[in-house]
Amino acid sequence: MLYLRFFLFVFLFSILQAEVTAQENNFKYEDDYSQFVNNQMELDKIPGLTIGFQHGDQEWVKGFGYIDLENNVEASPTSVYRLASNSKSMAAVAILQLAEENKLELDDPVQKYVSYFPEKKWEIPIRYVLGHLGGISHYKNYEEEGSIKEPKDTRESIEIFADFELVAEPGTEYSYSSYGYNLLGAAIEGAAKTPYGQYMKENIWEPLDMESTYMDDPDEIVPGRAKGYRLVFNELRHSEYVDISSRFAGGGKISSIPDMLKYAEGLNKEKILTGQSTRLMETPMKTKDGEFIGYGMGWRIAPVNGHFMVYHTGAQPETRTILIRFPEKEFNIACAYNFEGGDLNAFPRRLYQLVMDEGWNVKPYTTDKYDKTVIDGLWEIYNYGLAHFERYNTAKSSQENELIQIFEFFNNTFNRNALKEDFDSLKTEIQLGRHPKANMAFVKMGSYMAEQLYEEYGKDQLDEYHKNGAFKFFEDYIQLLESDEDSKFQIDVYIKEQIAEYSSDWSNSWNQYTRRLWIAPHTDLDQQTQEILKLFENKDVYPDFTGELSEAIWKGTLDSEPDDYLKVAQRFTKLYPESAIPQVTLMNLYVLMDKKEEASKALELASEAKTDKNAFSAGHLNSYAYQLFQANKLDKALSYIEFCREHYPEKGIFEDTKGDILLEKSRRAYEKALDLDPTRDNTWEQLKNIE
Repeated sequence: MLYLRFFLFVFLFSILQAEVTAQENNFKYEDDYSQFVNNQMELDKIPGLTIGFQHGDQEWVKGFGYIDLENNVEASPTSVYRLASNSKSMAAVAILQLAEENKLELDDPVQKYVSYFPEKKWEIPIRYVLGHLGGISHYKNYEEEGSIKEPKDTRESIEIFADFELVAEPGTEYSYSSYGYNLLGAAIEGAAKTPYGQYMKENIWEPLDMESTYMDDPDEIVPGRAKGYRLVFNELRHSEYVDISSRFAGGGKISSIPDMLKYAEGLNKEKILTGQSTRLMETPMKTKDGEFIGYGMGWRIAPVNGHFMVYHTGAQPETRTILIRFPEKEFNIACAYNFEGGDLNAFPRRLYQLVMDEGWNVKPYTTDKYDKTVIDGLWEIYNYGLAHFERYNTAKSSQENELIQIFEFFNNTFNRNALKEDFDSLKTEIQLGRHPKANMAFVKMGSYMAEQLYEEYGKDQLDEYHKNGAFKFFEDYIQLLESDEDSKFQIDVYIKEQIAEYSSDWSNSWNQYTRRLWIAPHTDLDQQTQEILKLFENKDVYPDFTGELSEAIWKGTLDSEPDDYLKVAQRFTKLYPESAIPQVTLMNLYVLMDKKEEASKALELASEAKTDKNAFSAGHLNSYAYQLFQANKLDKALSYIEFCREHYPEKGIFEDTKGDILLEKSRRAYEKALDLDPTRDNTWEQLKNIE
């Protein structure tokens, strides 16, 4: 009887635990989000994907599609993918651990720990290599260096680039380099006297219970390992086999989404690094002349709606990955899939929208160049200043004299009348306002404003600014000043009026509908554009969805007929009448519909637009032609190239792409000839030359 009672107790307790776990893992919008993922994967032709997030005590992870198409193996929460460049932050953690143990110094030259790496023109401090400021080259010939088939040890991996000249003096120029991180991996071995993989296992993976994380060894049996795929002329094929041991520290690891989330949480909770080292790793580095590069040590750093965020992406044969961390919100997102291409950012950003009820850095659009410059500056003050306050819970500066000078600088540069008199120089000053070159004036101003608003209204009000944007942030600070007329940190009346005008339009166009709006070929673009056209009518400032609409229409066109998107594209030009982007989008459809006269008119209107003029650059247009080429629409690609050549006869880039298209057409013609008559020796020779 006692045994039965004990059994019942254990049984009921297990049910209760299961209910608690289910509650913790419950994701309110799971059905909607799952439908989105399935639609997006179908659009991008992604075979298998796993994504998850951890938010406080809540964790949710789910697999979609297949990690092995031949054997119908479904993706699961524990599927294992190549991490690619998401390996880099782990190498940075190891360097900082060794620095904490006084086994190396960040300002030491890297050769102190890697004696076989040759001396260069300048000394290469470890600190600079961590931020891609070390001058180390990236791949020079990726067709060769990116297709290595044989395994390599650390020394052999370093030999690949050991004789490359530095691309710049260390500290002067950001130059992303996977080779630089391989060099750091060699430094870890030199300082720790331990093989790199062993160090990772003992000091990062095991302490965080990351049981599905390994160095990528093709000979190892790894449960749930995903096979990789790519598109070749719009048909799925296996990825090229590449042994990535030659990228051991820059991109040579495999892992699962739960392990990536454990890693993120481990950093947030200081399980493998001290808080001081973690903060250092997550601080953007700067060049010697005082510009932030948006990269710390193994992490990219960029605020989202005034939230502090660090992230990294990974791209490699067989995989794409992304890991995003909002340390102060205890919110982490990890995503990986077994495909080379696709819109990697779409999956975490849509998830963020639903979980946080916010857009993703949706900036205000306006046609006036003076207003645009002012609004861009207001956004920088809000985004970087509020993110600093969220991160450190204090203003960047509390020095009265310094803050007085900063507010004077703001009042002198953000005035439209002043901008009209000296636009170019004031625009440059505004663009540099958050950088060390300008003494981080905008970060100091924005974080001071956030501190004052926090002290007056509390944390809940700050959360509203993340949702509502820069104008509400400024308006509430201005209102706060009305009760403190003696404040030395005032905003000029004229600028207050400008902000009030911007805010009036924005508050009527940025609402729950636009915050949650997702624009893609698999959404109802016709209805969406009609809705926002009504919403944005008679407004000078409203949300900028030009990039999203342009991409959705173009991607939809690649999979269907351009006529299906013509009305949406025409409506797009009405939504953003002074942007070149909608006109280029419309031009693309007309070219594909073989309406050259209408296409030429759209290109002419694009050239007359006030904003986004880069949209019709030769390089940008050539990218559309190449996408048509890769989508196996060779005749359409050739037609597009001919249109571009007529309007840009002096640009050689179009001739290059035309050559690629004609070469592929020739290859197919020779193959067809050999199918009909395999005895044609000359044709075999021609085909061999092409391949």
